[in-house]
Amino acid sequence: MARLLVQLKLRLLRNALRSSTRAKASFALSTIFAGLVAVGTFTGLALLRGQSTSVDVTAVVFTLFAFGWLMLPLIAFGLDGTLDPATLALYPLRTRPLAVGLLAASATGAWPLANLLGLLGVTVGLASGALGLLTALVAVVLEVLFCITLARFVTTSMAGLLRSRRGKDLAAFLFIPLFALYEVFTQVVPRLAANGKLTTSSFGGVDSWLRWLPPGLAAHAIQDASTGHAGTALLRLALLAAIIIVLGWLWIRALSHALVTADTSTQSSQVRGGKLPLARYGLRGTVAARFWIYQRRDPTALIFWGINAVIMMAVSVSAILGRNPHPGILILSAVFGAAFVGIFHANAVGWTGPPFVLDAMALSNRRTLRAYLSGQNVVIAVIAVPLLTAISFGLALLANFPAYGFLGMAVDLAGIGAALALGNLFTVTMPFPIEKRAGSPIRTTAAGYTSYGVAGTFGNLFGVGLAVAPVIVAIVLTGHAPAAVRMPILVLCAAGYGLLLAWIGVRIAARAAEHKLPELCQVAIRSKL
Repeated sequence: MARLLVQLKLRLLRNALRSSTRAKASFALSTIFAGLVAVGTFTGLALLRGQSTSVDVTAVVFTLFAFGWLMLPLIAFGLDGTLDPATLALYPLRTRPLAVGLLAASATGAWPLANLLGLLGVTVGLASGALGLLTALVAVVLEVLFCITLARFVTTSMAGLLRSRRGKDLAAFLFIPLFALYEVFTQVVPRLAANGKLTTSSFGGVDSWLRWLPPGLAAHAIQDASTGHAGTALLRLALLAAIIIVLGWLWIRALSHALVTADTSTQSSQVRGGKLPLARYGLRGTVAARFWIYQRRDPTALIFWGINAVIMMAVSVSAILGRNPHPGILILSAVFGAAFVGIFHANAVGWTGPPFVLDAMALSNRRTLRAYLSGQNVVIAVIAVPLLTAISFGLALLANFPAYGFLGMAVDLAGIGAALALGNLFTVTMPFPIEKRAGSPIRTTAAGYTSYGVAGTFGNLFGVGLAVAPVIVAIVLTGHAPAAVRMPILVLCAAGYGLLLAWIGVRIAARAAEHKLPELCQVAIRSKL
């Protein structure tokens, strides 16, 4: 059974390579990235040799790998058919051989190998002596086995939920903490390390509780064996093996239950009717009411707002936590936050998909197009203004310049207006289809239209930066004015300037879309949501 499922896994990988150019590129990039992770992890663990906190850092690295194995399968659930028990429920297979086969299939691929090779860096950085080296090899194997077993137990137990709408929403929401971790490791950590605020000794306190988790047991077993405490090392490895056995037993129980339980994830849900709260205000109110519902219920929209907040904080926190925090970084954070509001809403036609064709039936002239675009803008502004303002004031407090939150707010208001204008223009002039691929809970740009998404991203970044330049100049020129007069005037003028930009953008976009509705409908039809 194990050999058969491993062959099936390899066949799935080969078939993916033959499906499309994008699949080939994705596989190549994933393999290269896995190799870089393996080399980087091995090198980082090897450089810990001789340091007093080597075991603490090793326990942190082991825990991060376990966290990755726990989170990523939930996001990519359904991408690999060998891991979903529903695909095997109709076959006359016994549970225990099937579990062994699924475990072997899960250990097949570039990433499990990269996990194993990267963690072997402890043989250089932490282990010493023959006993320590042998213990390190066993501990790494047990750590990888624990990661795989934990991932299989969680995904099998949650298989029914992950196939449902709520489960897919949950998987989508996991992108926010993963994106936050990515921003931390790419922006905050390097800056803190360069300033000397993040060293290996910074992880000393974490080990007080981390050592009792399974990854910590593996790391400390290596240290115990290297320092001559063979009995303690053996006891830690035995405890880790017992945890793996218990997880494996729970996984087999969950797998056995999943194979004989009917799938109810596709049952229809109860539909509740109700009036749109703003429909009495005409087409603009109807569009705003419906778009507001989408913003509350669509996980993709919530992900966009979460990522937007993470980007604003990541851009400035790394500088604010430095040795010489400067309040000017709040302006850069506000510019990025406003720009990404436009980036995430610069393709309303593609994100709406085929239902836009029904909307187009009501968009008969320039006036209705203005109402349609402005209705969406109202909802985006209602969310963006308080969100970006709250983040700007929070960052100002971190920088010990609370009054400068008003300066960030001024840039936020002007930038949001510019972002709404640019978003409307890109929506009608450069629309592109969106598709949702198997194994991914979020939607991405359709094949062949990547350049459109890149152009929209850089267009919004540079466009918003250029549009808010007058506000930034006004902030600099009024630096010596009394704050009680300066702050309110800047905020009010920036708000009026942002409203003017949004109004101009709506009118230009409506004029451009008036004769392009057939083309916009074609783009919407090609979206696969």
